[in-house]
Amino acid sequence: MVYPQMPYQCMVACGDILVAARGSSIDSFNVETGSLLSSWTCPASQEAKKKKIPAAETQKKEEIKSPITPSEGGGGEENGPPTKKRKLSSENIEAKSDETSTPKTTQEQQDGKKKKQKQNNRSDAVASGLQAPAVIALAVTKDGRHVIAVTGEDKSIRMFESIEEGGSHRLQHISQRAMPKRPCSITISADDKTIISADKFGDVYSLPLIPSPVPTLQPSSAPQTPEPTSSIPFIPAANELTIHSQRNRKALENQKRQTNRPTEKAEPTFEHKLLLGHVSMLTDVALVEVQGRNYIVTADRDEHIRVSRGIPQAHIIEGFCLGHTEFITRLCFPSSRPGVLISGGGEDELFIWEWLAGKIVSKVNLKTHVDDLRRRLDLPKESEGPVESTKIAVSGIFSAQAVVGSEMWDIIIVTCEGVPALFTFTLTSQNKLEHSQTLPLSGNALAVTVLPSILIVSIDTIHSPGSTSELRSNTNERSNCLHSFEFQNGMLVGGGVAFAEGEEGGEGEVGAVGRLGNLLYGLENLRKREGDGGEE
Repeated sequence: MVYPQMPYQCMVACGDILVAARGSSIDSFNVETGSLLSSWTCPASQEAKKKKIPAAETQKKEEIKSPITPSEGGGGEENGPPTKKRKLSSENIEAKSDETSTPKTTQEQQDGKKKKQKQNNRSDAVASGLQAPAVIALAVTKDGRHVIAVTGEDKSIRMFESIEEGGSHRLQHISQRAMPKRPCSITISADDKTIISADKFGDVYSLPLIPSPVPTLQPSSAPQTPEPTSSIPFIPAANELTIHSQRNRKALENQKRQTNRPTEKAEPTFEHKLLLGHVSMLTDVALVEVQGRNYIVTADRDEHIRVSRGIPQAHIIEGFCLGHTEFITRLCFPSSRPGVLISGGGEDELFIWEWLAGKIVSKVNLKTHVDDLRRRLDLPKESEGPVESTKIAVSGIFSAQAVVGSEMWDIIIVTCEGVPALFTFTLTSQNKLEHSQTLPLSGNALAVTVLPSILIVSIDTIHSPGSTSELRSNTNERSNCLHSFEFQNGMLVGGGVAFAEGEEGGEGEVGAVGRLGNLLYGLENLRKREGDGGEE
């Protein structure tokens, strides 16, 4: 059987090297030849290692440790309360025993299953299905010497050194720093010395690119003393006279062994500084320089775009760009026009701003082009109703420059979550977007990397085109995840570099892919449902 290749959820260009992350692995490719250079895999977490133990073996061990032997007649459980005696006739002993004991056992098993399901529902929804933390964001320094990766489950920012020796390339893992909250977006300062990290709780931190060799500890004038425990002792509600089974007796013993010591939260010991904060989940962060002044621009779930001064005055707010009515996902600053901002999210339109003045210059309707594509390709719909009722979420906005005749045009490439196409626009001199092309793809667009000569797209080879939940029916065909295109007269055309495939996935990888919905498609979770209270 041919197993599909796990798609790449994020990519970044490191000089002439393409660094792409799929699941918990990071692959590097030669952009000119498309050959696979190296691969790095995140080590499995301790929780995942524990989960590898089969449940049957664990259950057998528990049964060996604590065997429960029911007694007939007057015998009771060992070191437990005696069982209740029943007066049974000789003819109906077996029937009565089946009627009384079997339903109770099955009900206990069902209750246990329900409890396990309730406990595991949240973890199954949040976890990506991988044995190791998944890579959710990538960034690279301008000199191409270092790559920064964010692994979501362990909230870590990892720094790699790009090493080329003897004609080969590899990524060497240098450091791992666990942040207080899970980072959502990262960027690197223009001098390649500082990492800017925005997390899901609305805070933006700065970290040195290369951590100091000695952990930075906060000085304290007073000696550290353990926090006092609560003066009220913990008293279980049950006692030895109210329990009637060995399972409850063991639970009571565990409750008695509990202490009132508070859980200690490990604070980061490495150098990091809080720059600014939102009251909502951050979705994107960017560093922009205009006329010699640096700015930090952040976007959040509550339709806000905030413009703050650069380091070290990041606490000073220069202004806001207000006008969105849905969550914002991406910010794009064309390199030739840093004073122009293009933003998009859960709305039908793209916004073009003069962001220093907080002014909306123009808008362009993106949903009409998505609806035309859905009708033309007869793509599946995630919800009932006509095509026009399907909402969109912008997953990427990228800028490029292409030669058209004797002029250099600014091209804007847009991708939407669960849509198998690239939408290209031309940014006019009046700072307006004009649609120029809708390029269909063989799968949903997941990530885009723009290089001076080519554009590389990662497509989803697991789910059906146009769907974020339905898996492909034809698993006998194995298609490549990476596709490259070139600009010709401002239009994207195929026939670029053919990239090599990664290592062939096995059954375990395919099973994990089926649970990668939140990793590949998580933007719609930002949309507020009816009854959600928006934070202002």
